[in-house]
Amino acid sequence: MKTLYEILEVSETASKEIIEKAYKVLVKRYHPDLQPQDKKENAEKIMKQINEAYNVLIDDAKRKAYDEELKKSREEQQTSYYNSSYQNENNNYQNSNNVNEQYNNANQYKNVQEELIKKQEQKMQEELKRQMEMQKDIRNQYERKYQKAYESYLRSLGYKIKYKWTWKRIKDLLITISIIIIICLILWVIPFTHNIIINFYESNPIIKGAIQILGKILQAIWNAICSIFTQTNKP
Repeated sequence: MKTLYEILEVSETASKEIIEKAYKVLVKRYHPDLQPQDKKENAEKIMKQINEAYNVLIDDAKRKAYDEELKKSREEQQTSYYNSSYQNENNNYQNSNNVNEQYNNANQYKNVQEELIKKQEQKMQEELKRQMEMQKDIRNQYERKYQKAYESYLRSLGYKIKYKWTWKRIKDLLITISIIIIICLILWVIPFTHNIIINFYESNPIIKGAIQILGKILQAIWNAICSIFTQTNKP
């Protein structure tokens, strides 16, 4: 069953402003008056869920109570899952191996039990880690989906979206440029494509002139850099 956060397509740490914006986007997307006749009934059901989720999450007291209830429900589900898994593991072990008959020595029996508990605890930790990673992936997906919808909404109102240059974007750009350069070098080395590039360059005076100008600019920049280092190294 979806949580109220999933219904509004926001993360569980979303601020009131984000919840408000997400609600407006979803209202515009699912409002029954904006839907074709055959989809109005389904849109009404969705809008009812959206309104209920919004009314709870926009109110601090209701949201706090809901978060506590959601946390408690998840803890109960995890506890039930772990208890059930442990019981099944223990039953399977007991059914396949009669511990009392296989180990007459009390110390050996104790070691087996400790190993079983250790193994179960490890499985519980792995399962908890997997669930946390799944929740993180789901939250990131919803955040990206909301960001995309919100940007589309702003564009529809005539706003221009400007992106900040983050290290990740710069790194992606450098990787893309590096791949392009490697592909160009490979094409330049292969005789067949090398001849095609040369013929294309010689038969297009505009491109030829543009490349020559670019080469002169790069050469001038290189000469300027070399002259700076030469002057710096002089005694």
